[in-house]
Amino acid sequence: MICCKKILQNAAGLSLGAAAALAVLFSQESKDGAAHGLTLCLKVLVPSLFPLMTLTQLSVNTGLCARLGHRLRAPTRRLFGISGSFAPIFLLSMIGGYPTGAAGIRELYSHGELSEREARKAALFAVGAGPGFLLNYVGGGLYGSPQLGAILFAAQIISALLLGIAANRLYPTAEYISKKESKTASMPFSQAMTTSVYSASRATVVIVGFVTLFSALLGILETLLKNETAHTVITSALEVCAAAEILRDNSAVEFVAFAAGFGGLCIHCQIFAALGEVRVRKELFFIFRIMQGLLCAFFTHLLLRIFPMPSPVFSTHAAAAGELYGGSILSGIMLISVAIGFLSALKKQS
Repeated sequence: MICCKKILQNAAGLSLGAAAALAVLFSQESKDGAAHGLTLCLKVLVPSLFPLMTLTQLSVNTGLCARLGHRLRAPTRRLFGISGSFAPIFLLSMIGGYPTGAAGIRELYSHGELSEREARKAALFAVGAGPGFLLNYVGGGLYGSPQLGAILFAAQIISALLLGIAANRLYPTAEYISKKESKTASMPFSQAMTTSVYSASRATVVIVGFVTLFSALLGILETLLKNETAHTVITSALEVCAAAEILRDNSAVEFVAFAAGFGGLCIHCQIFAALGEVRVRKELFFIFRIMQGLLCAFFTHLLLRIFPMPSPVFSTHAAAAGELYGGSILSGIMLISVAIGFLSALKKQS
């Protein structure tokens, strides 16, 4: 174990050194990529994320989540095995976008409304692209079809709900006692507002930083990677906005759905930063993101069969859309069954 850890540390050091060297050798490409990332932040991410992240913080700081939690305690416990205060945060995580849920979970934990175990469980599935990204950027912007964005958004919500139920199977329901003292009722609205805006601003700056960094890296990789397949795969693994742009041109829409569900390492880093002192198992989080990508792809495929889009929406790759999973609903059900079985195996090992 110690040897493996040392190898990983050495590999990380070599990777950082290589990245620094590439940033110097390809400074113009790095600068152009960073500029593209900043433009994306100003036009898409900040306008869509900042208001809802502020609202998320405000709902916790004013005690709204705690009050709603009393009413939503039973269904939230039954589905997810988590305190009722988490219900509005889950809703906001689906509306606000990727780091919104993580920021809300951190606030609930810091206020003593979630135990550490509940917070770690919630962080596994309160992750979603949000309607601002799926309806406006992907659906309306890339495909010219807000209806397609709505289908992608519906697939995202269904996937998150199923993963929440699966997480509850992995960490069964129990009355967990938080070790933190609850501070919900003590913050007046004026203080809650200023605190929420400050926290949301700080979180937004972190998001912009990660997007800029990963965009600079993608600018270099675009020059180095001449193989189209390798470029597509690596981009999809790193940053979801760039992945959606590339996959739109050469892949079926289900692959875009997978990329939106998976999120990419840039999103994962943003979520870990937003979680703060809530320590989630990174390998399990990564597995859940892969499962979310697969489920999003499957439900997008299924919903497109129920609500077919006109062929101009898919232009050059319309024919490929029906080939994912062999066009079989049965194979998609088998995929979900395998995922559930995998979670059961993880539960037995934990």
